[in-house]
Amino acid sequence: MRKKITNEELSKSYERLEIRAQFDLDFICLTVFAAVICTFGFRMNSTAVIIGAMILSPILLTIVAIGVSLFRRRWKKFIENIIVLIGGMAIVVAASFIVNIIFPTLNASEITERIISKPVDYFFVAFFSGLAGTFAFFWPDIIEAVTGIAISVALIPPVVLVGIALSRWDLSLLVSSLEIALINIIGIILGSFTIAVGLNAYSRKYK
Repeated sequence: MRKKITNEELSKSYERLEIRAQFDLDFICLTVFAAVICTFGFRMNSTAVIIGAMILSPILLTIVAIGVSLFRRRWKKFIENIIVLIGGMAIVVAASFIVNIIFPTLNASEITERIISKPVDYFFVAFFSGLAGTFAFFWPDIIEAVTGIAISVALIPPVVLVGIALSRWDLSLLVSSLEIALINIIGIILGSFTIAVGLNAYSRKYK
């Protein structure tokens, strides 16, 4: 792994991120696929299936873009990325809602209970996922798939649970999953922002 990153390389990565963090057909399709698979993962009580959904999710780039645009004070891009994130989350909720209406998950799974039981722990998972995911995206020679795994782990399952809770009208699960989703979004953005600050300072040595 290379030990340096130049300011020019960092700027090019910023531009690449802005291009890729868009609400397009790829984003919509992959988000739907991830939501459906994750919903079935909860129905099957299968950690492996849920992990498969995490890898598919494209929402990670949007969250990284939010943290980076916040650091760069590009407010127009920041607002655009927030809108994309909201759109992505709405797709996840809608897809999981529809799937759970057709194939209902009748009982709360062990995985569900673990996810909503420790919000403080989940914040730290999200924060360090934001650190790892953003670093993996910007640092040269790191496989980009690592970014997807790191960030999706913290976000997709609780958002899917929002859709499941709505389909069952389970207010307790709805409140808990919304809380976890919000905690994760904040944690990931803070992690992304922190790495953006660090990489910017580090890259100045190699102008």
